[in-house]
Amino acid sequence: MKRLATILLIICAFNINVNAYNKNVSNVPRLTFGAEWGYVGTFHYAYSFNFFATEGYRFNKTGSSFNWSNNGEVNLHLGYNLNHHWNLALYGGLTGLMNMHNAVPISLRATYLFGEDHLADRWLAFADLGTGVDIKKEPQGILSGKLGGGYRFSLSRDTKLDIIAALRLTHTHPQIISENEIISLKWVNKNSAFLSAIFIGISLTL
Repeated sequence: MKRLATILLIICAFNINVNAYNKNVSNVPRLTFGAEWGYVGTFHYAYSFNFFATEGYRFNKTGSSFNWSNNGEVNLHLGYNLNHHWNLALYGGLTGLMNMHNAVPISLRATYLFGEDHLADRWLAFADLGTGVDIKKEPQGILSGKLGGGYRFSLSRDTKLDIIAALRLTHTHPQIISENEIISLKWVNKNSAFLSAIFIGISLTL
């Protein structure tokens, strides 16, 4: 009899835990939105230019350098919680690319949240990839991506505050300046640049 009672108590306790877990998962809000602010520190720059100068000569220039450049980035995001671990979100905003120009990036981010309780503080990891457009006289497209992680503070059921850090890689098209004149794109065969940067930011999700 004691053994039977013990087994029944274990089963009841297990059912209570399972029901609490299912209730916790079902209470995860589906739609998310918010804003993200961050600092961008670019530490490496590589470029490849091929163009005709104003004198009519054709130039081919390539190079790379390690130096530090400070910029900022701000984004709005709209997402969907697939479950208590995964979130997919669309990000769009404004960012600086060294001292070349600003750009409007648009990306899709996948975020994985560790731990089972979405009401608790927990670690996260994310990756995003996207495109965008340069803000300059003759706009061109960009490609950008981030890989990083951080820590989420759960302020309430719906409100979360993330502290994040990531490696950001960007492919852009800077303006070419020769003899103090900006070379028009009609005289440019190639104006490619790759930027490697560290991103540190704060994200508020509602």
